[in-house]
Amino acid sequence: MTAKQQAPYPSTEIQWLIASDLDGTLLDHFSYSHQPADATLAELEASGIPVILNSSKTRDEMLELRRVLNNQHPFIVENGSAIFIPRGYFPHKPERAREEAGYWVLEPGARRDCILDFLKQDSEAHGAPYLNFAAASTAEIVAATGLSQGEAEKANQRGYSEPLLWQGDTQQKLAFTARANASGFATLQGGRFLHVLGQTDKGLATKLLKKTYQQYTDRDCKLIASGDGPNDLDMLKVADIAIIVRSPAHQPPTLSHHPSLIVTRETGPRGWAEAIAEIFAPDSASTERART
Repeated sequence: MTAKQQAPYPSTEIQWLIASDLDGTLLDHFSYSHQPADATLAELEASGIPVILNSSKTRDEMLELRRVLNNQHPFIVENGSAIFIPRGYFPHKPERAREEAGYWVLEPGARRDCILDFLKQDSEAHGAPYLNFAAASTAEIVAATGLSQGEAEKANQRGYSEPLLWQGDTQQKLAFTARANASGFATLQGGRFLHVLGQTDKGLATKLLKKTYQQYTDRDCKLIASGDGPNDLDMLKVADIAIIVRSPAHQPPTLSHHPSLIVTRETGPRGWAEAIAEIFAPDSASTERART
């Protein structure tokens, strides 16, 4: 590193990892802009602090966002269902990882074909008061999500989970959720969709990836996690420092009894950058959290 490329955050005995949600956190809720976070992302990269993208999005959606964000680190897809690690990122392939198209893949979740088998059998016995992506046309996904046609096609190229646009009543949903759990699957209510996935979540996948990082360094790995919604709480709970990014669309989720919690003043990527600056600021109350 040359004199002009000094890392803005000094080296410590800790290897910091930052896991972050995308929509409403690194991406603006309305415009999907990441510009307010760009300078901070560049500073973290220069300091050797990886930002791990952790989202409900699919692999193909995440690959495009990683390109836009100039991010080359591992990433977590479909609410903790799979971890994609660029091949060669670590000195050797992690145990239980498989190789796929230039990535080492860890799969704490369930494959989509297993989920679709369950949905088929369940619908034959109990009906299907929902529209699921695998049975929907691209036009129907566009209408349900507001995505463009190309974005909708990427969103339907799923590997590990299935979104359902629920059209039944609450009692039907509760009964369906119970049957899914009994069959070894989990359900997660997102903004508009009920996601069916394996027995995993953003927190379990993040813990697994943190453990993987720890295997390749003598420094103590510690985690900063950031998100804006209820489906981020599992990730925030396992973090050493949790950042709840304020949203213009809903109240911050409740995270009780966390030892080190920041709730941002600003929303979206501006709030995210504000929190990272607070954590690493030399004269702030957060200094000891980031440097000890």
